[in-house]
Amino acid sequence: MGVTGSFKRVSLLLAMGLALLCMNVPANAKTSGKATSQKQTTAKEEVQKDSAKETKKDSKKKASAKTSTKTSAKKETAKKETAKKESGKKESAKKETSKKDSKKTAKDSSKKDPKAAKKDSKKDKKDKKSKKKNPPKHIRTGKAELVDDNFDPEAIAAEEAQDSSKVTIEADDPKAFTKALLYEKEGVDFEVVNTNEGKETNLAQQDSAFLPSVDYFDFSDMLIPVTHEALLGSPYGVRSHRLHRGVDVNVIMKEPIVAAYPGTVIMSKYNKGGYGHYVLVEHENGLQTLYGHLAKRTVKVGDYVYPGDIVGLAGNTGRSSGAHLHFEIRYGEVNIDPATVVNFPKWELQPGVDKLSKKKVYDEHRKMQAKVKKENTYVVKNGDTLTDVALWFNISEEAVIRINNLPLDKPIKVGQVLRGCK
Repeated sequence: MGVTGSFKRVSLLLAMGLALLCMNVPANAKTSGKATSQKQTTAKEEVQKDSAKETKKDSKKKASAKTSTKTSAKKETAKKETAKKESGKKESAKKETSKKDSKKTAKDSSKKDPKAAKKDSKKDKKDKKSKKKNPPKHIRTGKAELVDDNFDPEAIAAEEAQDSSKVTIEADDPKAFTKALLYEKEGVDFEVVNTNEGKETNLAQQDSAFLPSVDYFDFSDMLIPVTHEALLGSPYGVRSHRLHRGVDVNVIMKEPIVAAYPGTVIMSKYNKGGYGHYVLVEHENGLQTLYGHLAKRTVKVGDYVYPGDIVGLAGNTGRSSGAHLHFEIRYGEVNIDPATVVNFPKWELQPGVDKLSKKKVYDEHRKMQAKVKKENTYVVKNGDTLTDVALWFNISEEAVIRINNLPLDKPIKVGQVLRGCK
């Protein structure tokens, strides 16, 4: 019993020791886990500290770069200011030297010619007095008001004209309207200027080519009344047994019709049986130009027009079968064929129009009048009515009555000779 009892006691002690060992193992594991977590947190804190240090270094570098750029900009501005000061000093030195030179020259001249020096000094005193009496005027520049002691409006206007980008076109330029169209297409800013405004005009000096003492016409400065190449629908001459006093130019409906010369509008009205809406302009060179069958008239009697001014819009009014411009050139009682002056299909003046013989124009007019006399008569036959006569001449009945001074209450008679134009 003694041995067995002792063996049992030993076994119990061993079992209790093993149990105690098993109880200590998880406690050690827990402590090791806590240690590893603490190590990780400390590593993270170290990384964060390093990143914070790097960001501080970057910010310091950026701040230093900004300060360097500021210092460089300050240095550049300082250099510019010093350069300006030096240039100002040089200019002032030049002015002082010029003043000294002028004083020296004045002294020399006074020594040589004392009378002239006295006169100059008197003039200077007068100028100073005039400046005191007439204080400097203000010049409006659009940005601010500047004071100019030597106010010269003409010089200022000339400088503004040079500085401005606006192109000026003289109203007397025969190609003013054409230039304006081209500038408008190109987008150029332009202005039409009347250079002869306020000046007395002497017709003998301006247009001596149209005086009786001169034996030729000068059409070189005439402007073509349409703004493009155009075919002729009907020429000048005898047509339908009567005189067609101008030419019919094919145009586009409501396109602009322009004045050929500067002049005054002496007629602007509507004629039902003939021209429709028409404008008659009397020019300073003795010519008259007529623009017929207009859709609209843009000028009235008494208006002064310049070459290229729009007198109306092309149309089909009056006795007309389609849109066209009826254009006439007159010189007193003489009708001038516009085709001898203008080549409408090529939109240019004919060669030699600067010296178009008056004798030739008069001879052509006389020949045309003789031809009209032969063809411009109708002998009333049995059964003819006023309508038949009007159709033969291709005019209205009212025109037949007006041209032949017929009474309204009496019919036409057999054998009566009637005319289709005067």
